[in-house]
Amino acid sequence: MSVTQTRWKTILFLASEPSNATRLRVGQELRDIQERLQLAKMREQYSLVERMAVRPQDITQAIFDVEPQIIHFSGHGTSKGELCLEDMNGKLKTVAPEASSSLFELLSKQVSCVIL
Repeated sequence: MSVTQTRWKTILFLASEPSNATRLRVGQELRDIQERLQLAKMREQYSLVERMAVRPQDITQAIFDVEPQIIHFSGHGTSKGELCLEDMNGKLKTVAPEASSSLFELLSKQVSCVIL
């Protein structure tokens, strides 16, 4: 497949930084990714879409809206494998690893890479 035939790849950057958790500087991580993409030789083949302060329901909606091939989650996790997202008040809300796993399994034909 030539460069002109290569399919556009969308990266969905999901970030969560609950107000009652340690600060992570997810904005800096997003900026670093944007800078690296800008410097990449084939940067025109990628689109970066961000969703900040994500709640559990936001992840599914963002995936349906954006239809990404790559998902990058920036945020806290627990030793039990739970993702730490935000509730309606911006406080920490965990998501069981089985729920995340099931979602990504359903998307396996669309999403080729998940970064947690």
